[in-house]
Amino acid sequence: MRIFVTGAGGFVGAAVARQALEDGHSVTATVRPGSSADRISAVHSNLELAPLDLRDATAVASAVANSRPDVIIHVAWSGVSNRARQEQVQIDDNISASCALVEAAAQAGVSKIVGLGSQGEYGLLSGRIGEDALPVPTSLYGASKLATLYLTRQLAANAGMSFAWLRLFSTYGPGDNPHWLVPSLIEQMLNGSRPKTTLGTQLWDYLYIDDVARGILAVATTQTATGVFNLGSGRAISIRSVVEAIRDVIDPKMELVFGEIPYRDDQIWHMEADITRLTSLTEWSPRIDLMPGLQQTITWHRGQRTHSGGTPSKAPAEHCA
Repeated sequence: MRIFVTGAGGFVGAAVARQALEDGHSVTATVRPGSSADRISAVHSNLELAPLDLRDATAVASAVANSRPDVIIHVAWSGVSNRARQEQVQIDDNISASCALVEAAAQAGVSKIVGLGSQGEYGLLSGRIGEDALPVPTSLYGASKLATLYLTRQLAANAGMSFAWLRLFSTYGPGDNPHWLVPSLIEQMLNGSRPKTTLGTQLWDYLYIDDVARGILAVATTQTATGVFNLGSGRAISIRSVVEAIRDVIDPKMELVFGEIPYRDDQIWHMEADITRLTSLTEWSPRIDLMPGLQQTITWHRGQRTHSGGTPSKAPAEHCA
């Protein structure tokens, strides 16, 4: 199958491109012009790297036409950091570009569009949530993702293309943005520093990056997998348990003190994906439990320190524990 992956310079997009190549697909992987494709870290006969500004509709149409993909997996998104989630970039750089991509796909005869959404579309979650829950986003990020879902789904329907949308819950793994919670905790502890945390009673759903990539590809390559899907582990674990698990691998003797920082005003207390629809319509299910996933991630961080010959600087977590 020929697969066109946007956002392949990012954490999730790169994982999707790598997994697609491993599965034997031909991949066109787009990256922002001037940005690194190091996360893909492979020269492969079935891989074409394509520098592409998705805001340039003419260039997008040309790239899709030249690639002639069977499926487009749209991962690229501007403004994913917490600091940018209420900024105008959510609207200006994402919605029109996503619609133009679908229109280019229609012109090129693409059979299926798969978009990557977010649990942020639901808003302030409470408990185990299914795809039939009413989305009530509380940020421009979540609202823009939701708007993009509705608009691209309609454009795909107008063109007779198959369409799927995956709402990703929390993910982690080697190569993640250092400002997110798990990599930030790992780096602080590897530096010998005790992280400051909340009480850690929040329950969150974490899915290892390889399982994320496999889930997206399962939907992309399953003809009957259409509509909206939650993408998570299907299990919630307390943030305190995550902090303790990382500590137990890095330094079991490190004393942890919980409750040194307050909860956020918009704190999500229980974020858990109901993945029944995804597992029933595809052959996908999570393979990597949290503990082995954290161990692999910590091993990767240690390896990065060895290769760099130094100690990475400590990055504050954007998702406070």
